[in-house]
Formats: sequence, C-alpha cells, structure tokens
Amino acid sequence: MNVEEKVDSFHRDGFVKLANIIKTQELETIQADTQKIVDSPFHDVDDEIDYFADLDTETSETIFHRVQYIFPKSSTSPNSLLCLLGHPEILRIVHALLGDYFLCEAEALVFKIPGNGRIVPVHADCDPADLRTSDAHLAFNVDVYLDDATTGNGCLLAAPGSHYKRETSQQIAMQGFNYLGLESVPMKAGDILIHNVRLVHGSHQNTSDQLRRTIYYEFQSIPWMIKEGVRPGYSINSNWVEDRIRLILYAIEERKKCSYGKDEHSFEYQVSDSFNVEPLTSNKPVNLRPKLGYNKYF
Repeated sequence: MNVEEKVDSFHRDGFVKLANIIKTQELETIQADTQKIVDSPFHDVDDEIDYFADLDTETSETIFHRVQYIFPKSSTSPNSLLCLLGHPEILRIVHALLGDYFLCEAEALVFKIPGNGRIVPVHADCDPADLRTSDAHLAFNVDVYLDDATTGNGCLLAAPGSHYKRETSQQIAMQGFNYLGLESVPMKAGDILIHNVRLVHGSHQNTSDQLRRTIYYEFQSIPWMIKEGVRPGYSINSNWVEDRIRLILYAIEERKKCSYGKDEHSFEYQVSDSFNVEPLTSNKPVNLRPKLGYNKYF
C-alpha cells in the first residue's frame, strides 16, 4: 500500500478506500463475533444505552442497527474487536494522517439487517459549519467492512470533496439524497474506507437478503482534542485520555496473541510524557468502555 498516495486521495476526496486489508482468518473470526452481537437481545441488557433500534412506522418493526462501545461485547478470547484496533496497517495510516499522538475516541458496529436494513439519511458526522472546530482539526472514521456492500444492499453514497464545503447540518439534510455529487462506494468484505467526519454521505435501505456490517473506529489527534474538544463543547479530561491510550496499547498487545497477528510487525504507538499512563503490567484493569458521558456516542 502506498501510504502517501492514500493520504493524498483522502485529503482530496474526504475518503479513501484500502482494499483487502483484513485477511480471511481474521475476517471470519470477526464475522462470527459480530454475528452474535447482531443476534443478541438489545433490551434489558447491561449498558442498554449502547444498543440502537428504531421503530419503522410503516411496518411497526423495530430495526436493530447499531451498537456503541463494542469492546466489552466481544465473546472471543483474545477479543477480536480489540485486536482489530491494533491492526498495524490501520494504525500506520492513522499515524500518517494524525502524527504521533492520536486516540481512537469512539467505536461502533453498524449494520443493515436483511430485508429491512435501516436507511441512513444523508449527513455528516459533525456539523461542518461549526467554526469552533478549526479547518486543521482532523477527525475521521476507519470503516472496516465485514460484508460486501453493493448497490443492492445499501452501500455507502458519498460526495467527494464535500468535506471542504462546511455546510450546516440543516443544509445537508434538506438536500438529502439529491445532494450534488453523491456517488456509490461499493466495498468488499475485508476492505477499509477512511472518511472525514465532515464528508457528506448516507445509504439507502437494505431490502436484500444479505446482512451488511461495518465496524467504525473514529480517530483524532490528542493535542487538537485538548484544544477544541472531541466535538465543539465536548471537552476531554486526562482520565479519559489515559484510559484511551491504554486501550490502544492493550489492543496492540492482545493482537500478538492472535494466530493471525503473532508474526506481524506491530505498530509502535507513541505515548506523550504529558500523561501519567499506568503500564499494562500494573494492577489497574484496562477500561474497555472509556466514556466522556456527553451522549450515546462520547
């Protein structure tokens, strides 16, 4: 993979595709792990707020479509979702985009169930017009595709270059699927898409008989989050930062225990001396659900 070319494409279009990053053994492990999550009950469970389900008013069907804070929900050992976070190819391109001091500040499993998979209205993952976030403050999602995404099962629609427009959320919503420049972005299972949080995107309903799952890890630079928050008005604190740093360190170490990761060259994650991060060898358990407490996402 030519990282420099991928970085240039990302900055130009607001998204970039990385083909065939997750290989067969790891992909099958994560598919089995996430299938259990998709099949699990989403009421009367621990951390019920992490489970997203909407009522379809036309069919009166409750459509389960998203799970936030996924690491405690894994049923594998080692934790397949955590080991994925430690994937060296993912962390290398994140580093190329953000520099040394970065965090995964949110994670989720999003899926479209067969037959009536939830439509995702056209949107950006933030309010691009909010000037409390500087142009240089980069935030993006790493989208790991666990199933093929096609025009038949509601693949992503994205508008290249729309991340530069900084339109309001209301302006984007009013245009909806008529937003100028939206194009289909089909993906294969094992592919990764990286998309800027200001990118305008959405997806149609899945009416096919296929399940479509994507894991999202959102990344930002620690210095920018200290300055401007994880989103405008959402300041961060040292305990959360230290928990999130330990989470990445733990993910890298856990990946070494996986049969598909033990022979890799691990990413060397840099930790700033500004933070008092307890080593993984200490008695302090790793927090698999570090949360700021502002809403369901952060």
